[in-house]
Amino acid sequence: MKKRTKLLWTGALVLSLAGCSSASSGGTDSPNVLNLSKENDVITLDSTLATDGMSFEVINMMIEGLETTDENGDIVPALAESYDVSEDGLTYTFHLRDASWSNGDPVTAADFEYAWKDAASDPTSDYAYIFGPDGACIKGASEVMGNPENKDALGVKAEDEKTFVVELERKTPYFVSLTTFPPFYPVNEKFAEEQGDQYGLSADNLLACGPFQLVDWTKGNSLKLEKNDSYWGKDDVALDEINIAIVPEPSSAALAFENGSTDYARLNSSLVDKYKDNEAYKSVLGSFLWYLQYNFDNPDLQNENLRKALAYAVDRDDLTQNVLKDGSIAAEGFVTRQLSNGPDGKDYRETADGYFLERGEDSDKIAQEAFEQAKKELGKDEITLRFLFEPSDPSKSAAEFMQSEFAKLDGLNIEMVSQEKNVRLKSQQNGDFDLVLTRWGPDYADPTTYLNVLLPGGSFNFGKYDSQAYKEALDEAANASSDEARWQALQKAEKIAMDDIAVAPIFQTGASDLLNPKVKHLVDNPVGVPFVYKYVTIEQ
Repeated sequence: MKKRTKLLWTGALVLSLAGCSSASSGGTDSPNVLNLSKENDVITLDSTLATDGMSFEVINMMIEGLETTDENGDIVPALAESYDVSEDGLTYTFHLRDASWSNGDPVTAADFEYAWKDAASDPTSDYAYIFGPDGACIKGASEVMGNPENKDALGVKAEDEKTFVVELERKTPYFVSLTTFPPFYPVNEKFAEEQGDQYGLSADNLLACGPFQLVDWTKGNSLKLEKNDSYWGKDDVALDEINIAIVPEPSSAALAFENGSTDYARLNSSLVDKYKDNEAYKSVLGSFLWYLQYNFDNPDLQNENLRKALAYAVDRDDLTQNVLKDGSIAAEGFVTRQLSNGPDGKDYRETADGYFLERGEDSDKIAQEAFEQAKKELGKDEITLRFLFEPSDPSKSAAEFMQSEFAKLDGLNIEMVSQEKNVRLKSQQNGDFDLVLTRWGPDYADPTTYLNVLLPGGSFNFGKYDSQAYKEALDEAANASSDEARWQALQKAEKIAMDDIAVAPIFQTGASDLLNPKVKHLVDNPVGVPFVYKYVTIEQ
């Protein structure tokens, strides 16, 4: 296995605002060149180690998986022309098309075997879990996770250059959709081993087998990609070039859009009113869930009435409608709206029991009564909690609103702790928090992408929620005899967690953007890779 490390790059921001055009025209002056402003830089382009949306987005520009998504979000063939499934639903055999890496090497089944075994066994891989029972359910994954010496126990095999076989522990209805996600992409073993710990950290240390190839990456500043002439589907790619400027401040990105320097800019809540009537303004419901996570290692937070008081104290409709104003909605449960449909064809949230927290005129009274009961049960007159959050929107705005809501609880002291995302995640991993406003985005279109987060011992169950009944409900779903029974068991599991007040879902994100009206066919995915650019065209 190649020895690799995770590095977070920072750098000075240099943004040119040259040129002029109306706010509705954006920055595309050259045919087939797309200019983007993004808040965050890429952390790594190593698909086996990446964890953030921006890294996933650029990796997807350059590398494909066995399958991909089309313009409608449907799963379609990519590097695999076809696949077969065994009668028991446990063995998938993928048949690869003729494709090559940008150095001329053929893409082979061995590239997938190497990458999957590496990602599943690397102790530093946060997404190793997704190969196991909390994700793809690949045979042997539990034995392999975090144990490079056992990597060959993973149930994947390159039978020949064009045939890749995957064995599962149990039927996994969403398995094929997972192959569109970067942790399941191929890696050229010989090239990666030559790069060592620098693999994926510069334009020179990565190969492409997708629509575009990275030609320049100035850390903290910009990335430039050009059409990959060795891509198997190059004739269907219209863009010649993609330029990405790293612009942390949404106001600067909006100004760049007005001045014609960019075709895309994400807005925060303070900019929505200014641009909402612009023809370039777009607002869509996102799929990320922001929720309040309690640390059950704190004896006070083991008290259900305290958790209930904190949950009821927050007016989520007021937050989304009057503070965020970006298309976000009050959370309706731990599984988001518009994630996936059940066997009846209806959205999961349409048929799942409602979130216990239905606020009304007496919600503040309920919150205070629950808090008084909690103080009585804990034998305290005052309770002090450290509240961890990120200093960027929407976390900052939401956390400050929540602080004002918590202030209504007589006897509650909240210490606000602001930490950048990477530091906040480390604090969560170390259990160094009482409350944290955190988020989860779906990796695949199935309720388990959320529900598995709360499993006892789960990789991201930083609050240490531990319910045997919850685990049994998810086990029931995994072993269900029909799709209908599985769906009912999933909804049962969610209700258990919500009734336990395991977490307090706060809001489902919306996204407000400025997009040049000339830019067509940009795929905005609700799960997995945020945006897909291979279909983009620009009207002349």
